[in-house]
Amino acid sequence: MESQLTQPRPARAREVALPAGALAALRRTLAAELDGDTAARALQVAGGAAGHALFPAMAADQAPAALAMGDFFARLDQLLSTRGWGRLRHASVHPGVGELNADAWLEADVDGAAARPSCFFTTGVLAALLTRAAGRDTAVLEVACRSAGAERCRFLFGAPETLQAIHRHMLAGRDADAAIAALL
Repeated sequence: MESQLTQPRPARAREVALPAGALAALRRTLAAELDGDTAARALQVAGGAAGHALFPAMAADQAPAALAMGDFFARLDQLLSTRGWGRLRHASVHPGVGELNADAWLEADVDGAAARPSCFFTTGVLAALLTRAAGRDTAVLEVACRSAGAERCRFLFGAPETLQAIHRHMLAGRDADAAIAALL
């Protein structure tokens, strides 16, 4: 029987700390060099890779799917807040749709004047973490952002089809709450 000292430990993802402004600078540079949608997609993909790398830290002692919902979101908040991202508050807003709110989120550029929600890296991180925890594809849509003048960053999450329906309603001129209420 092997002792605890000789048992292999799961590899921990290497992490690096960056100044908060680096993410905003990266977003501004990508947006200046590429079209806005391509820049957003690049940041979401990079965020997804970060989320997949962070997941083992969240699942270190108990599978997230085995946690009660409140415990899961407390663990998610702790994972990100201890790394300097900010604090997340969870709410269920509709069957199959949840939201995460952040009053002072790292990626938000409060000095910017973005025309739309802009925490693209975060949406990738959250989508990867929530997908891995749920064991099924989970989409994330930021519907309010401090970069665009909102008081908080607000991320909706749920099944991709549901989030696409919300997005379509918003493109048609409804605000997020009206788009959620329009769901069947």
